[in-house]
Amino acid sequence: MIETQTLDLIYFTGKTCGVCKVLKPKLLEAVKENFPKVNIRVVDVEEEVEFTGQSMVFTLPVVIIKADDREMARFARSFSVYEVLQKLKRLSGGLI
Repeated sequence: MIETQTLDLIYFTGKTCGVCKVLKPKLLEAVKENFPKVNIRVVDVEEEVEFTGQSMVFTLPVVIIKADDREMARFARSFSVYEVLQKLKRLSGGLI
């Protein structure tokens, strides 16, 4: 278990990403419901080009989980809502 002040979930998406359109609402709803203290940021890669590059995102969708501003997990292209929730559960110690 990691003692952490903040957990952040960053979801990188794009207007032409079909998988993003299906996955994003399901994932964000599940995270809000199960981990209400997790900060969620949705990044449109076309609008935030510099941040996307700094984050080394080259495919979509991408989810990055950070604990106290340190990257702890990265999911890219093919992943499930369950996988992300399981990682959040492990990082939060189930307490969030």
